[in-house]
Amino acid sequence: MSKWIKLFPNDEAKHPTDEDCGFSKKDSDGYHMGGCYMYAYDHSESIADEAPDFLDDRVIYIGTAGSSKSRGIRSRTADFMGTIVKGYTQKNPYANGILFRGRYGEENKKHLYVAYMPQGYGPDIKLQAHRQEGEMLREYRDTYGSLPPCDGAIPNEIVAKEIFKISTEDELKKLQKELYLFLDNG
Repeated sequence: MSKWIKLFPNDEAKHPTDEDCGFSKKDSDGYHMGGCYMYAYDHSESIADEAPDFLDDRVIYIGTAGSSKSRGIRSRTADFMGTIVKGYTQKNPYANGILFRGRYGEENKKHLYVAYMPQGYGPDIKLQAHRQEGEMLREYRDTYGSLPPCDGAIPNEIVAKEIFKISTEDELKKLQKELYLFLDNG
């Protein structure tokens, strides 16, 4: 397992390097590293000096990625980071990034860390990685009574807030009129 890696030091995005992670993003055949990963939110920053543990109460997301020639576990982190900064304007926004924005606020991205559990390269990794993720999520839920805060469905109120952030004044007026019509007919 990698160490905890800070994602936004000095409030600026820093994508993890091979040296940070302790493994190469791709192998010589072009496959990206597959496996599990987790994000943690730590306001105190003490987590950087600790060994990663998926049952740490600061873990906010547990995920997985297979190993393909186009994506792997570090690609997921890039998508997460982009979604935190751009919200729904991100090309393919990730639900975990939208949940982070809604629950913690984009301004708190400086307290985010990632740790990786690399499991190898090639098409045979996907099933193994998903099985490991399932076991980790089950154990987390058994320990805390729920999934990590940024795992799962996005609540409607977070979706609404994020949509309002990117809507123009004209779009908001139209939405307001439609909402009044809906409520009057209900």
